[in-house]
Amino acid sequence: MPTFETLLVALVAAGLGVGALALLAGLRAGSSSAAMIALGSGRFAEALAAARTGVGTPRDELYAAAVAAKHLLLWDRAGELLDRILRGDPGDGEAWLERGLVAAYTGRGGEAETAFAQALAHRADLAESITLHRAWLALSRGDHPLSRRLFDGVEAPLESKLRSDLGPGDPLFAEWFLQAAALWRAAGDAARGDWAAAAGRAAAPESRLPDLILAG
Repeated sequence: MPTFETLLVALVAAGLGVGALALLAGLRAGSSSAAMIALGSGRFAEALAAARTGVGTPRDELYAAAVAAKHLLLWDRAGELLDRILRGDPGDGEAWLERGLVAAYTGRGGEAETAFAQALAHRADLAESITLHRAWLALSRGDHPLSRRLFDGVEAPLESKLRSDLGPGDPLFAEWFLQAAALWRAAGDAARGDWAAAAGRAAAPESRLPDLILAG
């Protein structure tokens, strides 16, 4: 029976890059609110303050606030907002992905894996980013063979995307640069690691994630 990693790499090969562009398009499409505009510009404290999070709040407002809270390392706030989204729509793949990241950054690896699996089940087009996040999670847990195996499946097309399709400067993809930087540095590739780390920091100077992601 194929392993989870085998199926994941196959999905990545089948639809590489679609999830990134879909995610960006979705966020941009909802950018009429002050919170979404601030989030897209990397102004995370402003996005969190501007987001409407009361009863009946639209999903995109909750999502913007959750992502902003994550970048500010406000884990409880991010988790609460994501839980609200998922109670309203248990099939929200983007919310599951963010739930996995929050769990990964707070040392709850098992919960992170479960959330990433849910994200993949509902949004196969996010397979590329899920693979990257799982590779970083494995690295953070000291599982270098698994980390390397997962990163091998996306490294070349991911680098192409970071250097051309996305390019440095978009705060919504700063995490991709930072996690790739950590993985390249762990593999002994200081040049690419330093480039990606600098690009990630520059893309989202208000984010507090760089020191956490690059700590290893």
